Amino acid sequence: MGQVLATPEFVENFDHEQLADLACLALSQLRPVYIRHDIDFLSALPEERLVTLKEYAESAVIAAKSMIIDDRRKDRKDDIPVIFSKQKFDDDIELEWFERPILQKE
Repeated sequence: MGQVLATPEFVENFDHEQLADLACLALSQLRPVYIRHDIDFLSALPEERLVTLKEYAESAVIAAKSMIIDDRRKDRKDDIPVIFSKQKFDDDIELEWFERPILQKE
């Protein structure tokens, strides 16, 4: 993802906030790949798979690009107050299914 966003097409046309948004939007479209050390990742994967992953990243960034270009937030006024109905998070509430760890403690 970093290699794709570091190209002049993106660096020269988007500010840091937009690049961060692009990364988040693009990463949310991709299947997670867990990497502990870059060198292990690069040496363990065949080149064909690396090319495929880069193509996926490029496609995800291109899809996210339209959301950044057509960002409705740029026309908002910053003087609208934000009101929270609940100011503190209740630590005693049970986690939602998507917040629970995949592996449970034994």
